[in-house]
Amino acid sequence: MKMPFPLAALGGAVALAAANVFAVDLPTMKAGMWESQVAREGSSQKGPAMKMCTDPSLQKEMMEAGMGQMKELCSKNDIRREGNKMYGTAECKLGESTMKSTSVTTFTGDTAYHIEIKATYDPPMAGKSSGSTVIDAKWTGPCPAGMQAGDVLLPDGRKVNMRATGAGQK
Repeated sequence: MKMPFPLAALGGAVALAAANVFAVDLPTMKAGMWESQVAREGSSQKGPAMKMCTDPSLQKEMMEAGMGQMKELCSKNDIRREGNKMYGTAECKLGESTMKSTSVTTFTGDTAYHIEIKATYDPPMAGKSSGSTVIDAKWTGPCPAGMQAGDVLLPDGRKVNMRATGAGQK
């Protein structure tokens, strides 16, 4: 099943972040409802918040999927951890373009993280030769009644499940 773009973007960001977490064996993030926002270079404001219910089994699935994706797309994926920070460099083939990126992820215990990503594209992708993205995520509490791990509340109010779309699966 093809995922709607915002969900694909969220799934991709979470999977890549999870892959990095898995690679350096950081603790599992707290189970429950997470809210994340993405800000891209050139935009004056953050994108709409996405909310996702997660648990350790979904996090593991997403880590494994992210690791597989990184192995397929990237010739380089170096990650190192220093305290509550994780530093990454990657070189990945995205279509005809080669993306080189650096990232810094700062964890606040198991309830929040902040990711800053800077990337260059050669040749330019979608007319851009570089870009930066910031992702802020935080735990907001237990999953509400009627929601299960993998459920995502989209900005337009729709609820979809990451497992049903295949985003959290190998």
